[in-house]
Amino acid sequence: MDTSAPTALNAITAIQPGKALVHRDAGEAFFAELTPGHRLRATVQNLLPNGEFVVMLGAFAGRDGHEVQVKLPAGFRPGDMINLIFVSREPRPAFMLAPDVPQPAGNSASLSGTGRFIHDLMQHPPLPGSSTALSSTVPLLAAPPSDAAQLLQLAQGLARAMARSGLFYESHQAQWITGKRPLAELMLEPQARLAPLPELPFASNGSPLSVEARDPSASQKDSVRLPGVHPEAVALVRQQLEVFETRHIGWQGELWPGQRLAWEAVEEKPGESGERDPGSGPVWKTRLNLSLPNLGPITASLRLDSGGVDVQLTVKEPGTASIMRTGAVPLMHGLESAGLRLVSMGVDVDDKTPSA
Repeated sequence: MDTSAPTALNAITAIQPGKALVHRDAGEAFFAELTPGHRLRATVQNLLPNGEFVVMLGAFAGRDGHEVQVKLPAGFRPGDMINLIFVSREPRPAFMLAPDVPQPAGNSASLSGTGRFIHDLMQHPPLPGSSTALSSTVPLLAAPPSDAAQLLQLAQGLARAMARSGLFYESHQAQWITGKRPLAELMLEPQARLAPLPELPFASNGSPLSVEARDPSASQKDSVRLPGVHPEAVALVRQQLEVFETRHIGWQGELWPGQRLAWEAVEEKPGESGERDPGSGPVWKTRLNLSLPNLGPITASLRLDSGGVDVQLTVKEPGTASIMRTGAVPLMHGLESAGLRLVSMGVDVDDKTPSA
């Protein structure tokens, strides 16, 4: 049979039903130790009358091997050795059938199961239309803010948009487990609203078919097949990995109807802005691009560290620059009320400032 590419196996049919209760308990403990991406060697033991196979999963982490009953593609025989990639344990344990990959001579380095899983995911191109920046089609406020309370609502709205984006879902799960985040908030994130995966369909020859993640407008060549990732979450998982790797995040949307904002934040690399105290903590830079009705296009760049915040404003009109400089003192007081110290503030005029 062709083993040149991973093949999705159906969820395990049974964990040897009919065995003693202690054996079933051992099976539950065996799968409890597995994490998505973990690879196991297994031996095909025998073929059952219903066409399924009994397979002995190899021992790992001090645990003895375990027998399971699975559906395999046609062509396997008792005694065959196979490689399996663990995908998930719910609603039943499921694996991918992986090909044998020879190691290059003299190369002893190897990736962990999780490392290989992430590597395989990142090899796929982004789905058509996906973006590294978050976006929203719903304005954060129904109308322009008229007082400090509404300005606070605007900041809280942006914070909610980020929190509910799904980028931080796993850390929010940890907060929920420790009682620091209510379940109702967790259920507002995309991962909590994913439809249950259907049982894997089988072709006429008995081989299982992969579940595909596909953009409705994409062609067949744009389909993405990934083990262990819900088809509807492929773009989001890639985005999570890219944010973790680049330490860069962005958001685009409307603050109120007709008022657009492009916002981004990035963690400063060590040594990027000269020497700094290693114990001072991370330094973040953030930038906002927007075009206000009376002030025109404005770019606000902020640098935040343990010492305070540096603000640099770039505007298109000299009159706007004068207004901004006049507002330095109120800005300083506003930052101080939020627990931040204004270290410096500069206003530049640049007629090439982009419109938001």
